[in-house]
Formats: sequence, C-alpha cells, structure tokens
Amino acid sequence: MAKITFEHSKDLRGNDVLLAIKKRGKISITELQEAMQVSRYYAGSGWAVLFKVFEDSGYSGWFDEEQGKGDILELYRIDDFENCPVCADTLVVNYCPHCGERIKEASTNGKV
Repeated sequence: MAKITFEHSKDLRGNDVLLAIKKRGKISITELQEAMQVSRYYAGSGWAVLFKVFEDSGYSGWFDEEQGKGDILELYRIDDFENCPVCADTLVVNYCPHCGERIKEASTNGKV
C-alpha cells in the first residue's frame, strides 16, 4: 500500500482544505480512512470529499496534459456548528457521550 501524506492548503474560494496526496495510484475511501486513523490528528472529525467528474469528449488537442501517476483529494472538515462546504448550512449533530451514537440532528434552515 502506497503511503498517503497530508498537507493543509486553501481551495479556489479561500476555504481551508486538507490535501490527501498519494504519489502512485488512486486513493480509495478505505485507504483514506485508515491513513487518517493512523495519524490520530484527523480522527474523530467529520470530513467531506468533493469531486467533479469531467466530460470526456474524446478530443485530443494541443493543450492536453499528461495525467500524473498519483492522486490528490481535497478534504473539508465538518464539525458541529460549522458551515457545510456544500450548502453553507450550519450543522448541528449531537452524540451520546456513553455510546457515541447520533442522538439528534438539526439544521438552522428548519430541515431535519
């Protein structure tokens, strides 16, 4: 298994992101979870991965870039009372202090 490294950065809109970087091969969700648990700094928090799927029109033009052999994912941290990186709604999730299960979920826009 190739090693995943982490770097703090900013996205195009200036939001804080955590970059998960693997020099060779693609990053799987299981592999990402394991790497984050090993580091312990990232464990216990919610994280979101946003990605865009580009259309492959089959065009082979002059400015085509060769794809790298590795993978980079932008991870957004999602904590209680923080804004969601997708909808900008404030997230409120409470967990039982004894068993760790979710006991209440609410949002500021009235949806549950």
